[in-house]
Amino acid sequence: MSTLISVIDGGSDRIDHHPCPRCEKNRLEIRYLGYPETRLATVYLWCDACLHGIQISRARAPEGMTLYPIKDPASADGIPDFVRHQP
Repeated sequence: MSTLISVIDGGSDRIDHHPCPRCEKNRLEIRYLGYPETRLATVYLWCDACLHGIQISRARAPEGMTLYPIKDPASADGIPDFVRHQP
């Protein structure tokens, strides 16, 4: 969770300077899938190296973060089937 908060505080999708808390590689990815009009979303944060991460529903996507429309099936393209941990 602290990694996610740190990413959000940075205010952008660029997270390559945050190491994975599990494997310590700088391969984190983040994706917000939600509703542009309210910015309510599900956030996915995962490591491309070890494929571990978290998923949080009903989060608010901060301004400055890309929000992919949940109604577009292509928005989930590229999100791997990673091991989800409880935040």
